[in-house]
Amino acid sequence: SFFQANNADAQRMREQMASMVQDLLYEWLECPPDDNKNKPRVAIFDATNTTAARRHGLMERAEQHSGVKLMFIESICNDEAILRQNYSLKLQNNDYKHMEPEKALTDFMERVRAYEAVYEEISDQENGGNISYIKLYNVGQKVTTRHCTGFVPSSISLFLQNIHITPRKIWLTLHSESIDQQNGVLGRDSGNLTDAGRMYSMYLSKFINRRLDHLDVEGVGGDVVVISGTSRLHAETVSHLQIHYDTTTTPLLRELGGGDCTGVANCDLPPEILEARNRDKLHFRYPGLGGESYMDVIQRVQPLIVELERQRRSVVIVGHLAVLRCLYGYFMSGSVTDMVGKDPKPIGMDDIPYIDLKAHTVYELSPGPFGTETRTFAPEDDDLF
Repeated sequence: SFFQANNADAQRMREQMASMVQDLLYEWLECPPDDNKNKPRVAIFDATNTTAARRHGLMERAEQHSGVKLMFIESICNDEAILRQNYSLKLQNNDYKHMEPEKALTDFMERVRAYEAVYEEISDQENGGNISYIKLYNVGQKVTTRHCTGFVPSSISLFLQNIHITPRKIWLTLHSESIDQQNGVLGRDSGNLTDAGRMYSMYLSKFINRRLDHLDVEGVGGDVVVISGTSRLHAETVSHLQIHYDTTTTPLLRELGGGDCTGVANCDLPPEILEARNRDKLHFRYPGLGGESYMDVIQRVQPLIVELERQRRSVVIVGHLAVLRCLYGYFMSGSVTDMVGKDPKPIGMDDIPYIDLKAHTVYELSPGPFGTETRTFAPEDDDLF
């Protein structure tokens, strides 16, 4: 077998591939584009670094490059139920998707036994006691860290403590249409809904009730929590939902701050503001107190993203356009979609301000181990249930 420790040719080939990948990794870390020279970069070397010797080689290589911090992430699992679920997920990857399930499982288990024969758990003594690592036990039941100081390692540790593989849904929807919105007025919170907006508030509650009856999500993922912003518009939108489901509010879901342009109609914005915004919508920040850019909103919603990753219940998110674009862009990052422009393309950071989220529409996200699947529902689509 290619993965057997006594297969010298396969071992040599694996080491050659590992070396080639590291060459590309360090080239990418040390030669960023001009516009990214002062930004931190994180590279993930995804490999089976199961022996102390392999990890020693990786640490020696890292020491040859200044400014590089190497941190290992080890996932340890001895829960049979989680292992069985993990095995079933592994059989969906590219190595096995065209193979008969029984044959695929046999092959994968042979690979697992080959790894177990040489596996050495990371120890504190490696690299003279200076090794940095995060260990996850049974998908986050316990997390151990060592030498993980600094913003990026701490953020990675926090993120890994909160992710899980429990099936659930995330429903994103804009607040109900307001009269200000209909008139193109920016940022003001009048709370006055149009007739269509009031109808959508009722539809949204009806949709979640009916959708739960048609889902195959079991256990805690079948429960629902509603998270909305703190404005009157949000309160009006969830007024029917909160009768049936736990509801909480957060200012993190507030609209992108318009600064001095708050309450100004789009058609009345100064030409220089419109020109600067159109030139770089991702980084453009509205002038004046409280003015924000899309990059500001991306930073602002990071705690909410951690909460969505942590939450095992299904979640309804009611928010403003800029915020929901950021959330949608996070979960669908890299996925090919027709939500940006006319032709399908992978969503990147620069595409977030242009994600086409429509009013009075529910975007259902189904996070999974190989990405996020999405479906779209609107009041006229009741037959999709």
